[in-house]
Amino acid sequence: MLMTQHEMITPNKNYPFKLFEFNSEDSSRLILPHWHNSIEILLCLEGVLEIRLSQSTFHLTEGGVYLINSNIIHSTRTPRPGHVFVLQVPLEFVQQCTENNYGKKIYFQDDLSNNNKIQQNLLAVRQLDMRNDLSSHALVFAKVYELFSRLLATEVINGPIIKEAETVKKLGQLSEINTFIKKHYQENLTLEAVATQFNYNASYFSRFYKRFMGISFVEYLNSVRINAAYKLLLETDMRIIDIANASGFGNVKSFYLMFKKQFQLSPQQYRKKQGK
Repeated sequence: MLMTQHEMITPNKNYPFKLFEFNSEDSSRLILPHWHNSIEILLCLEGVLEIRLSQSTFHLTEGGVYLINSNIIHSTRTPRPGHVFVLQVPLEFVQQCTENNYGKKIYFQDDLSNNNKIQQNLLAVRQLDMRNDLSSHALVFAKVYELFSRLLATEVINGPIIKEAETVKKLGQLSEINTFIKKHYQENLTLEAVATQFNYNASYFSRFYKRFMGISFVEYLNSVRINAAYKLLLETDMRIIDIANASGFGNVKSFYLMFKKQFQLSPQQYRKKQGK
């Protein structure tokens, strides 16, 4: 699934936050770089989750916990099939728990894998939520508040992180650029054309985009196209040449090479493997 660059978090019916988990069987799928105002806490239950940030890459293994602070650009991939539990907490709830200090005076540490109490806390939240009754719902609230108590006691970074604060200032512009890319990906879109559209020098724009998004303009554009082609390949009976054209690839050869680089199979082989 292709995710938007700014993801809106919709809380669960019973809570002011969102709980969910996902299984990834396809190790080649990449969720494009995006961000959200919420805090996202990931607990790896099985396999490996690769978390790509603008300046670094982190591999979350079984039992590990990773916290993505608000408005941090990130993408994820599973090098091996994996199972991950996710807690997404909207900024309003975070500010309630931190007395409006989050993002102003404090951030939270990201790698929480050595904090066994937080790991146990998340596992308890997961188990209670699976019971799906009124008393368990109340206990989920208690456990999430307890989680924030532990974060505030042991995992605080004082003061805003300069690099992250600078990134936040660029999010509006990046959102406009990525929206433009996703609107025009089917066209013969070039870095120079996009740079001109947003009044940037092409060389500066190339550096700017790579620095804050964590991948180059061309990598992002190709990922958008591959995501579009992937959906058409599995959900329609379109010919490969028509999928290539509809996804913005100049010709079948370039589509074939890009697809095989991503999935280690040709489009035909992948479609056959998926039983389409």
